[in-house]
Amino acid sequence: MKLNEFVSNDNVINMLSRSISSDTLPHAILIDGVKGTGKAALANILARACVCTGDNKPCDVCPSCKKALHDSHPDISISNGDNSGELSVDAIRRIRSDAYIMPNEAPNKVFLLLNCDKMLAPSQNAFLKVLEEPPANVFFILTVSSANMLLETVRSRSRIYSLNPPDKKEAFDYITSVYPEFSGEDISRAVNSSEGNIGKALELLNNGGEEAALLADEIMKALIFGKEYDLLRLNTRLTASRPFAYSVLDSLSELSAECVRASVGLPTASETAKKAISRLTKQKILKVNDSIQKAKNVLNTNVNLSFYGTWLSSVLKASLQESRS
Repeated sequence: MKLNEFVSNDNVINMLSRSISSDTLPHAILIDGVKGTGKAALANILARACVCTGDNKPCDVCPSCKKALHDSHPDISISNGDNSGELSVDAIRRIRSDAYIMPNEAPNKVFLLLNCDKMLAPSQNAFLKVLEEPPANVFFILTVSSANMLLETVRSRSRIYSLNPPDKKEAFDYITSVYPEFSGEDISRAVNSSEGNIGKALELLNNGGEEAALLADEIMKALIFGKEYDLLRLNTRLTASRPFAYSVLDSLSELSAECVRASVGLPTASETAKKAISRLTKQKILKVNDSIQKAKNVLNTNVNLSFYGTWLSSVLKASLQESRS
């Protein structure tokens, strides 16, 4: 995929295209948006543009682009916050040191820091020095579900580009053209369930994750409206299987991130997020988001699944009670 093939977000794409053409791409780029809006895809396009040696960057035909497309370019370093330790303080210090080493073969060196939602304050502070005074020909591209999850000092030293899901027709047309194996009816159902979010729609089509997404939405609504019995009843359904529990927590995490975005005034198509900001303060929404991230981490520790639903209910309720104090 090239920039001109990116679906929707025309203002962002046009700005980035002009920056690439005029060789004025910012050295620190922060791409935010909920999961499924194409943050990683856009980050990879920009990385290829930075190392491309052809015309109309990224050309996708020069040796540098071909290596980048196969994740084998020596001047593109990728760290993923979803993988343990890849955005730790020590890892950031290694990135910081590596940034001062000249590129191997490309005109520039690129560091992709993906899924920075879990990047803790010490790591962000360790990153600040190189972010403030980046070496020549070095680019840092970060992705996060909401820029507000990062320190203001990191945000202020980066150019922020926010992605939003396309409208449902754009999403439907894109998926239909790229994935003809799915029926129009199935695509329409997935697009409607995901509010036009292409990534989420594809997950529904490929993994049948609609049940998990719907359950996550019901859990969030029960929490927002203070329906404690419903919250407990819904969370006990997580005991069905560990993969199902993971899928529900992923969907719940995405939904809470969307609520955070909405709480700071960013546009949202999620009706649940709109309900959240009408009933909960920003502080409470942030507490809920933190609790859900904690719950995901606990699930990764092979916790006894039979007690997990009850524990999750208590943690989510406590997050709102703590916020009131």
